[in-house]
This record gives sequence, C-alpha cells and structure tokens, in this order.
Amino acid sequence: MGMNTEILIESHNSQASRVIIGHHVLEDWPWSSWLAHDGGVLVVVDPQVQPQMEALFHELRTEKKFVTVLTRTISEHDKTLETVAGLYQDFGENRVTRDTLIMAVGGGVLTDVTGYAAATYLRGLRWAAVPTTLLAQVDAAIGGKVAVNTHFGKNLVGAFHLPAIVAIDTKLLTSLPLREWRAGLGEVIKSALIAGGTLYDRVKQSQEPLGEMTPGWAHIIAETAQLKAEIVQADLYEKDQRMFLNFGHTAAHALENYFGYGTLSHGEAVGLGCLVALYLSERLLGLNDTVRAELKTWLMRWGLPTVANQFDPASLMNIMLQDKKARSYGLQWVLLEEIGKPRVIREIDPNLVMMALGSLGLRA
Repeated sequence: MGMNTEILIESHNSQASRVIIGHHVLEDWPWSSWLAHDGGVLVVVDPQVQPQMEALFHELRTEKKFVTVLTRTISEHDKTLETVAGLYQDFGENRVTRDTLIMAVGGGVLTDVTGYAAATYLRGLRWAAVPTTLLAQVDAAIGGKVAVNTHFGKNLVGAFHLPAIVAIDTKLLTSLPLREWRAGLGEVIKSALIAGGTLYDRVKQSQEPLGEMTPGWAHIIAETAQLKAEIVQADLYEKDQRMFLNFGHTAAHALENYFGYGTLSHGEAVGLGCLVALYLSERLLGLNDTVRAELKTWLMRWGLPTVANQFDPASLMNIMLQDKKARSYGLQWVLLEEIGKPRVIREIDPNLVMMALGSLGLRA
C-alpha cells in the first residue's frame, strides 16, 4: 500500500522521536542497526496482539542479550497510578537500568501508561511505541504526551516524554474489532475538521468499509498520523497550535469521566464532543451549520452515537472545570471559524455551553 512515511519530531532538550508510518513497518524497519548501541529491551505487550509480534520479538532477541517480554492487559479502567506502580515493580524485578529500552506494544492506553512509567522511572528511560489500534496509530502514541487518569479527570497526571521511535504499521489493524475502529474514528474526524484540505475531502468522500484495511483507509490513517506529528513538531509543549488537537475534547473528557471510563469509548466521546464544539462555533464564530450536519452523517455512517444518555448538567460542568485544559479564567475551547481554521476561545458563557450540550439531546 505504498512506501513508508517517516517524520522526525525534535525538542529543544535533544529528545527526538522518529515516526514511521506504512503497511509493512515492522518488517521493513532496520531494528538491528537501530538497537546496535542500546542496552537491553523490556517489552510491555497486550496479550491480544502478542501472537502477531513474535517475529519482531525473535528479531529483538537475535540482536540483544537481554530481552524481556511482559504480557499486560491495561484497559481505560486500569489507567491509574496503581497500574504504573505495578510496572515499576516489573522494572525493578527485571533489573531495568538507565540504558534499557522500554517498548510499549498495544493500544493507546497501554502506550500512555507504559510511556508514563518510562518517563518517571530512574528519572526517565528511552522508550519506543508500536501502536496496534486505530486510536493509538492516529493519536495516542504520537507526540510524547503520556499520562494516567485520576478520580477528578482524564490524563491529569502525566508528562511530555517523546518515544524514540513510533512504528505505525497499518497491517496490524486488519484483525481489529469494529469497536476498536470506532474508538479511534473520533480522532480521525477531529483531525479532518481542524486540518481541512485533502484529509477532510478523503473523510467526507470515504465509502470504505469499516474494519477492512483498504488503500483508502491507509491514506486516511497516514494523513491523520502525519498531521499530528507535524503539529507536535511545531509545538511540542502545547503552547500554541498543538492546542488545536484538543478540538472536541473539552466535552469528550468530561463525558468519559461522567459515564465511567470505558462506558463510552474515546472515539464515541470525541465525536459527541465535536458536535458540542461545532454548536459553539456556530453561535460564537459564525460557522455554517452544514458542517455539524455533515459530521452527523459521518458518525451515523460508522456507527458512532450522535446522542448520549441522561446526565446532570452541574456535575458535568464541574468535571469540565477540573479538566487539564482549564485555566484560572475557566475553560478554554477549540472552535472552528471554518473547516481547517481552528481557534482557541476562552470564557464562554456557561449557559451557552449547557445549550450546546442540550443540542445533543442530553437531558437531566
């Protein structure tokens, strides 16, 4: 399905992240030369994808004297400091040192949690990500934002810690369950709206069957991942345009927290959050309401919700105010002037926010 694409993300403190995107990345990547001067490798892998990884693990073992593979199931419910403490225990028992490479192989939750453990153990270990779900490939594994949830909100405890390599192999998605596809589609949709251009056109015109790795999906996934990598390269620490990647997330994170992590998938919540943000964009920036109507057709096409269950507005607003994107002046939102033109807006009237939530059909 075409050649691999490679993007280099660099930071001012000499950290660098090589993002490689393609359909045969794991087979094509020269692991032997890349690992030549490293110490050992400790792999944290999701058991559901471990059988697909045996060829990679065999190659690692032929190159390194010390390769340990730990099989761990880490769900959104387990995205906690307690799980990180368990990984610290694993690191200690396996004699991880400063020159050990930590490799996270799995979905976005696993790469987030393992990346955070790598960022904080021995004051920071080199790590690599092999994302195996759509959500991880287009968003979670790229850019070095690693974090865990707390009772007060999503991803509130975290760090910026770039993975040395992100190997995005779209072939891994061929056996992905439909629910996992839907969990990542919210990020694809968000990216199309803030980017506009060819990505928006591809998503709008896509008639690709959900769950089947076609050339059309390969193009959409590669463009979405490339967009995130390029934005991160321009603004690693989220001072400016990286904030645009939060489009739809102010409401989405609150919805995930309110209904209980794992009840709504991240993609489902982001889809709903994008509808809320588009409603506000219409009222505050004059965005044409045809954009929101178009988004609803995308959500319905792929089996994502356009409404959610009942909620308590005051409780949801309180969760929003504890989101990591909130500041002393209150919430900040990413809205759209038009497709491909996002803006950060602050101090929106809470009553207007409640009207936007109400536009989803949510009722107390």
